[in-house]
Amino acid sequence: IDAPAIDAPAIDAPAIDAATIDAATTDAPIDGPPPIDAPLPIDAPTPIDAACTPTTTQLLTNANFDATPIGTGWTETRIDPGSPLVTAETPGLAAVSAPNRLWLGGIAGDLFSDAEDAAEQSFTIPAGTTTLVLRAQYGVLSAETGTTPYDVGFVDLVSSAGVILETAQSLSNANETTGWVPLTYTFTNPRAGQVVKLRFSSANDFSNISSFFWDSLSLEATVSCP
Repeated sequence: IDAPAIDAPAIDAPAIDAATIDAATTDAPIDGPPPIDAPLPIDAPTPIDAACTPTTTQLLTNANFDATPIGTGWTETRIDPGSPLVTAETPGLAAVSAPNRLWLGGIAGDLFSDAEDAAEQSFTIPAGTTTLVLRAQYGVLSAETGTTPYDVGFVDLVSSAGVILETAQSLSNANETTGWVPLTYTFTNPRAGQVVKLRFSSANDFSNISSFFWDSLSLEATVSCP
């Protein structure tokens, strides 16, 4: 006996609509933090001028007295017209820089007037000069005795008209030396821009002669930085 066919009731699974899940609406990407302004450019420091180097100029011509012809650059006023002041003649001190040196004096005056020698040179001191320095070697030989100054020698800076502006050295027979002695003198007023002369002079009385020697000169003008 065939069992009757029993139709199982059709159980429709309820239709479940997939829930529509809207993805969360996300606004445009989240802005990053506000930009940090770049620091203002730092101005480069004002350029520093290139290092300034003071300039030093030798003002004398034939400063060692050895240029030819003899006496170049120097104007001489002699006791004896036949005896040049820039000379290698002997006796006396031999030149520091051979062959010549400046020799003033060495001849006696008389009862009425001294015997006087002079040698000078003219030049212009550069504008802006802040320091003027004289360097030299000097020596004094004398037949005088004691400390009374009978015979004298001088180194002066003088104006173009011959007026003494400053004395760099004052000597006498009382300053006799046994050889050459260095001299360094810084002028108190450098006379920037002026036309001047460096003058060597001597005066001997009527007896016991003295001789005054100079050699290896340097007269340097320094113009400093502003």
